[in-house]
This record gives sequence, structure tokens and C-alpha cells, in this order.
Amino acid sequence: MNRVLRERKRRNRGPRQGGLTPEQRAEFARARRKLVGKIITQKGWEGALVLEHIRGSQYLVRLPDGKEVFASHKKSKSSTSTGGMLQPREGVWAIWESRG
Repeated sequence: MNRVLRERKRRNRGPRQGGLTPEQRAEFARARRKLVGKIITQKGWEGALVLEHIRGSQYLVRLPDGKEVFASHKKSKSSTSTGGMLQPREGVWAIWESRG
């Protein structure tokens, strides 16, 4: 195997969350599950409903017009959840785009 291929394999190996403790992984998983069923109030996403966590930061979201889209959620230290509503800072939710 040539050196370039070995280097590429080495870079792609292993989880991206390397170095997290089991407790941290569990905490992050709980936080992701808590988003399911919440209504988004972010500008441009008002009234969208988080239907399902897919993987990592990817979710299935139903927009107010009934269309279902895949979206990504970037964590925000300033986001809060009150009742069934999410009130994150602007720019947290975005349409998920495949980079493959």
C-alpha cells in the first residue's frame, strides 16, 4: 500500500468525537434526544417541528407548510428550551446538505 493511501486511511479512522468520556457521550446523546418534539422559533424556521434525530447533528424537521426536510443543528451555549419551544440564537438550524 502506498504512503498516500495509508495517510488517508489513518485520517479517516475512528470516531470524530475522540477523547470524550462515556459520561460526556451519554450527556450529548440525551441533549440530542431532548430536541425531538420541540418547536423551533429561530428566524426563518418559526413553527418547525423536530420529528426525529438521525445521526450526529442531523435531524428530520417538519416545516410549517408540512414539508419534511433534513436539517443540521449546531449547538449553542446560549440556546434555551422552555416547555415545548426551542429558543436558540440565530443561525443554529440549517438545511442539511450532502457533501458526498
